[in-house]
Amino acid sequence: MKKIAKIIVPVALMGAAAAHAGTGGTAFQTVYDEISGWTNGTLGKTIAVSALLVGIGIGVIKQSVIAAVVGVSMGLVAGFGPGVIDGVVSAGLPITQGI
Repeated sequence: MKKIAKIIVPVALMGAAAAHAGTGGTAFQTVYDEISGWTNGTLGKTIAVSALLVGIGIGVIKQSVIAAVVGVSMGLVAGFGPGVIDGVVSAGLPITQGI
């Protein structure tokens, strides 16, 4: 029974700490909004198109389409990445009662 308690108590404490990890942080909200705006705005599109053009150029030189695929992948990550990260981080339900 003592072995089980040695395992369960730390796991329960880590779960309680992880439940509050996504709360707060209002001081960084303006920074997050600014960087997210850059990524989803004209800067993000410019970086994505530039990565595609560089990938196509390298692909022509090396005679391979893999470099163009990397450019398209970078564009997809730049376009959808902030939304995915925001969805993963804010997916938890708020805890209304403490343990």
